[in-house]
Amino acid sequence: MLTNIIQFLLEWITVNTHYDASVFNFKVIELSSSELQTLACGGKCPIVAFFKPEVGILISKLDFENLCNQSILLHEIIHALQYLNESNLVDAFKEKEAYQIQNKFLMEISIKLELIEPLNLKKCRSLQLNTLM
Repeated sequence: MLTNIIQFLLEWITVNTHYDASVFNFKVIELSSSELQTLACGGKCPIVAFFKPEVGILISKLDFENLCNQSILLHEIIHALQYLNESNLVDAFKEKEAYQIQNKFLMEISIKLELIEPLNLKKCRSLQLNTLM
């Protein structure tokens, strides 16, 4: 199933951004939250995914039927494409671009699915925080 979602996200990125997602060639590795946090921070921290060029995309085991979780993976794929394109953006602007594309994805897909209220990054974070408590 994750393979299908990755393919869907890559196609969406190619159509809706300036990136050619056909060059994406990284592994997507699902880990438990504690494994991911240990790798990223050396212990407990609020991280769900990150991109490491020599390894690929490391992401918590999530329900990828959920649009918010799909958008997290999309965000990390954008970082991988920025790396492959040798983006000259400063890290803060790479992050800003990834968040903007993530928001665009959430908005467009939730409108296409005719959700009562379109999703955005803020709503997704709020939903995620509520499930963690």
